[in-house]
Order: sequence, then structure tokens, then C-alpha cells
Amino acid sequence: MAALVSIPVAPSRRITLNLPALDAVGLLTGVLYLVFFGFGFASFTDPDYWWHLRTGELIVDTLSVPRHDVFSFTAAGAPQLNHQWLSEVAIYLSVSGPGYAVTLGFFVATVLAAFAIMHRLLLRLGAPKSAALGLVALGMLISSSYWTVRPQLVTWLFLAVLANALIQRKTPPWLLVPLFALWANVHIGYTIGLGVVGLWFLSRVWERIGGDREGELRLAGLLVFACAAATLLNPNGPAPIFAATGYLPFAGNEVDYQGISELQSPDFSDPLHLPLLAGILVLMALTLAGRARDRFALLLAIAFTALALQTARYQPLFALMFLPAAGRAAKDIFPRPATSSPPRTTVNWALLAVAAIAVLVAIPQLPNAQVHRQAVTGGRAPYPDQSLAWLQEQQPDANVYAPHKWGGYFIHGLYPEGHVYIDGRSDMYGERIFTDYRAIINANEGWQELLESSGATAVVVEPSDRVADALGHAQGWSLVLSEDDEILYVRD
Repeated sequence: MAALVSIPVAPSRRITLNLPALDAVGLLTGVLYLVFFGFGFASFTDPDYWWHLRTGELIVDTLSVPRHDVFSFTAAGAPQLNHQWLSEVAIYLSVSGPGYAVTLGFFVATVLAAFAIMHRLLLRLGAPKSAALGLVALGMLISSSYWTVRPQLVTWLFLAVLANALIQRKTPPWLLVPLFALWANVHIGYTIGLGVVGLWFLSRVWERIGGDREGELRLAGLLVFACAAATLLNPNGPAPIFAATGYLPFAGNEVDYQGISELQSPDFSDPLHLPLLAGILVLMALTLAGRARDRFALLLAIAFTALALQTARYQPLFALMFLPAAGRAAKDIFPRPATSSPPRTTVNWALLAVAAIAVLVAIPQLPNAQVHRQAVTGGRAPYPDQSLAWLQEQQPDANVYAPHKWGGYFIHGLYPEGHVYIDGRSDMYGERIFTDYRAIINANEGWQELLESSGATAVVVEPSDRVADALGHAQGWSLVLSEDDEILYVRD
């Protein structure tokens, strides 16, 4: 008979892994910046890029800032206010050196640096990490369609530096004075910066009524004066300040820039402007629900909401300047979570490194990715490559009538032999030329007389433009090229 044997069994042991805690918000922050950096290379080539590039080359070649128009045949010799000459030189040197892709990467990094500065400011104001990340993500979304090679992107960075320096400071930040001296040679956006300093001074006056010391107010006024004086160190003196006043809300402008989308008020039926609407609604909801009432932050939010509602080009500025007021309010509405032991960040950095590699690999796979030495001329905003090639070979000295958005492209491709009817330097052309331009492209009554009297010898338009069909029935013009996106007529 078999004996029963008892075999001792060791008690079960629970196996635990001591995994390092992840900083989820920090990881999401890094991924957010990486993803937007990657999508920056999917941007279309801005129409103004071409004449900025040619102007930068002209400045480098002549060692002087042009003061009169040399690119058009309609406004030749007219006074030109070149307020961004230093940016144009930088664009030309960068594109002619490392190439367009590197230049675009620099501008995208400039935008991300602006948002990083505002992000840090939100955290310093006490906004919870998750709320700050959500607000910054919304700001990036509002402005992302404008991320391309344009001098105004430097203005975004300088505005972020300015707001960061002024908010929560008890003494005037005097380092802003040399910043304004540089800014006045980079982009006319410095006039908006002066407005921000003015709002800051008004907020100090507001505080003075509540008991602020008189000496601090006197120093604040001195800072405003010093910043304004520093902007005079540019080739145009105070002229850009007077030119910029025409674009302020309710100031009006004698030129009706119909047909230039970024100079129109935002249309909230257009999906492109829905992030702006979301930003305004979030700002209103937070500031009404929150208890914090930072005077300067509120003035910034009100002023830049008014600007963004007036003209779509101010959307990116709103995307940055609504953040302080929203962040202040978020501090009250969303209390910070209780502090715990700090996470070990080694895994975070490893995951971010993997994400960075993935973004770098994915960028060339994006549609019409801007990863070459030359800017992309196709994609969702195509340029008339074939018409330009034909003119360069057959009529390099042509006077070209083309849509406003193509003017810079022909400046870059034909100057100094050829010239254009109009381009992105809208302010310079004035009311008469812009009105005639619209009458021609819409084939309004008398369009042919306006076109012929202008001196145009070639017309390049889109098939959907009314003048494209009208030219087919007009005498004195011959069809040379007809493609899906471009039609070329030349004078007989």
C-alpha cells in the first residue's frame, strides 16, 4: 500500500516592480512642442516670402535700405517704408546659405520659443500644469496656420519677452530698451509692443489710484519714454509709428483690401478661424469665473481680442497675449494637486528622445514637406511655375499683371528685368492702384482700358478669375499657356 508523502510548498510571494513614476504632464508638454515643430514643416510657402527674399538680396548687394519701389511698374519710384530690412537680410543670408528648410526650422523654433516663454509665465503665475498646457496648446492651434518664413514671427517672440518682463515686476525692466532698438529694425510690430508698454503704464496708474507709490509711477513713465526713444534708431525714424495707426481698431484705412484674407475680419463660419473663437470663449469663461483680476493682464486680453476681431492677421498675437489673463483665472478655478514625491525623469527623457526621432523621421513624409533648399511651390497654395519659366525664357522684361498673392513670386523670378502690377506690399500701392487691380481681375466695366493703360505686357491668372475668360474674347491678347492652376496671356 502506497504511503502518502507530504511535500512542503513555499508560500506564494507577490512580485512587485518598482517602476519610476512618469511625469505625464511633462511628457505631454514635450510631445506637444515636438508635434507642432514637425507640422511647421508642412506649411505652405507664404506669398510675401518671395519679395522679402529679393529685398534682402538687394540690401546685401547695395548695402543700403531701399526707400522707393523698384519692383513694380505701377508704383515705380513711389516712397517705400521698409520697416523689416534686418529680417529680410537674415532671410536672404539664411536661404542662400543653409537653405529654406533650415530657415523655416529657425522660424518655427522662434514661435515655439515664444510659447515656451508664455508657458513658463503661466506656471509662475500659479496656473496648474495641466491647465497651462491646455491653454498653450490652444494658443498654438490658433496661430499654427501662420507659421512660415515671415518677419512678423520675430515680433511674436519679442511680444512674449515683453509680456514676461512686465507682468509681476515691481521695478521697470530696463533691458527692454535695447530690445526695442533691435525690434524697430526687424518688424513694424514694435509699434504694437509700444502699445503694450503703454497698457502696462495705464495699469500702473490704475494701481496708483489704489495706493501705489508715486516714485514707482515716475519710473514706469520713464521706461515708456526710453522704449519709445529707442525705436527711433532705425532708417525710417518715427514714420512706421504713424503708418501703423491706420490699422488700429476704429481708426479706419482709406484702402479697402478686399480679397486679402488676412486683412479681413475673421469669419467664424470658416474652420480656419474656429480655434480663435474657442480661444475667445475660453478667455471669457475663465476670467468671469476666476477671482483674480490682474489689471495689466486684463488690458492685454481686451486689447488683443479687439485686434483679432478686427483683422485676422492679429490672431497669432491674441494666441499669446490672452494667456496671462486666462492663466491667472485658471489658478483660482483649477487648484493645484497636492504635492507628491518628485517623479524620476529618466524614463520621460527616454520617451521624449524616441518621440523626437519619430518626428524627424515623419517630417519628410508630410505632404509637400518643406525639407529642401528651395521653398515648395506646389501643394495647397501652388505658384505658377510654368508661366514664370515661359516668361523667363521668352519675355524676361515683362510687366506682369497677376493676382496679389503671386506678385512676390514674379518679383523673385523676374527682377531686375521684369516688374509686377501689384504684390504683398499693399500699403505702398494706395487706393487707386488697388481699386484698379480689383476691377481688372473681376473683369468689371472698363477693365481692358485699365489693363492696357497700366503698361502690362503679360497676364497670369487662375482659371477661376473672371478676367481669364474675358481675355479670351479680348483683342490684342494671345493665350500662351493654360493649365489647371494658371493661365498665361501676352500682348500681341
